[in-house]
Amino acid sequence: MQESDLYQQQQTNNNNLTINGGNGQTSSSTDSTGELRSLTSQSGTYSFKEYVQCRLFFIAICLDARWKMGILFKDFENFVNGKVSFFLTVVIAGFNWFGNHILVRSSQHLAKKTGVPSLDYGHFAKRVCDKSDIPFLRSNSKRIMYIVNVTILFYQLGMCSVAILFIAENMIHLLGWLLGSSTTLMATIATIFIMATNMFTEMRVISLFAMISSVFFLLGAGVIMHFALQQPSHWSELPASTNFADTIIFIGMSMYAFEGQTMILPIENKLDNPDDFLDNFGVLPTTMCLCTLFMTAIGFFGYNAFGDNVAETITVNVPHTGLYSVVNVFLCVQSILGHSIAMYVVFDMFYKGFRRKFSNRFPTVSDFAIDKGFRFFWVFITYLMAVLIPRLAVLIPLVGVTSGTLCALVYPPLFQIITFWEDWKLNLTRMERYFYIGRNLFVIVLGFFAIVAGISANIIQIMNLQVN
Repeated sequence: MQESDLYQQQQTNNNNLTINGGNGQTSSSTDSTGELRSLTSQSGTYSFKEYVQCRLFFIAICLDARWKMGILFKDFENFVNGKVSFFLTVVIAGFNWFGNHILVRSSQHLAKKTGVPSLDYGHFAKRVCDKSDIPFLRSNSKRIMYIVNVTILFYQLGMCSVAILFIAENMIHLLGWLLGSSTTLMATIATIFIMATNMFTEMRVISLFAMISSVFFLLGAGVIMHFALQQPSHWSELPASTNFADTIIFIGMSMYAFEGQTMILPIENKLDNPDDFLDNFGVLPTTMCLCTLFMTAIGFFGYNAFGDNVAETITVNVPHTGLYSVVNVFLCVQSILGHSIAMYVVFDMFYKGFRRKFSNRFPTVSDFAIDKGFRFFWVFITYLMAVLIPRLAVLIPLVGVTSGTLCALVYPPLFQIITFWEDWKLNLTRMERYFYIGRNLFVIVLGFFAIVAGISANIIQIMNLQVN
């Protein structure tokens, strides 16, 4: 029996979990906070609108990280190249797709069993442990939720601080002749605009940001590719591979690039028909394929065009004249909007609990002040991280190989085993059960190996940078 068949067995006609479309009917469901939600679909319009918004939203946040991965090829030249890098990128993309797929599948399976229609990553982890037959997991479910939430928090803050650094580097390239080459100054200016975009709270506004961000990404990437393809090839000068430590650094950078893991459940929760997320041409597989294609293309052609002369940010290799002068502007706007998209995860996960506790202690403070203060605080934290670690090549692999690997390769297979444990015992043969468990344990062990090796390689890299 296939794993998808197990999930299908859990499908029910419970009206509390179904949103009827096409007849203008309204059904209600109760979320994890106990609040009653009513969702109305008329002629399928609501479903299609939400589907398009979620697709744009997910593509934008994935392209944001893959763009930074694609342009960070000064360090890529020291890591792996040619066939090795292409092979590793495809393999890492496959592992990330696997982690995302089983995470959503487990969440949907648990939702049907418990009657809770939507859960974020942290509350999903808690609910999995609460429903487990293992006493240790049940008694420590809240602690496990905190661990998952801290991992996601570090991941999102790391990505957002990278966005600030990326904008600062491009502003230096664009305005350095006027304002100087201070990364701190440029990061401060960038944070002013970023702070403004993070003050918006409605999902439809964030979805608009996602659409605009994707447009600016495509424009910037198109100009970069146009220039890179006109340069002479350096293929014969490039090594096939380097050493193990540098390869691990590259893996960390690639894990960072597939940053959508933390956005999976919040976006899937927005769809009327969650099955659209995992279909062969659904949100997840099409986004993963498109973004992997963009990442490998930009990195390959960029490095092939400039060889050893490629800058830490490839936009530095693009001239300031003519059409090419707007590349930095396009990508700065894209990263400013991308920052607010990535921070949506932090606000969505932590704001409700913070507001409840803060309002109980300070009841005279308005909700508006609490909301804006909360957003200002976390954006300022990303600014501090960018200023304190002003090197993209250090921050990206560190974030990717730790939090990125945990969210993609460790948590999803672990939670799937716990979620499906009883169903596997009842519906699978012994060999099938051993296969699924063995497969997931292999991915978990591989993830922990990548974390340990990645942290060690990053420490060595930081020490080498200090010496140099």
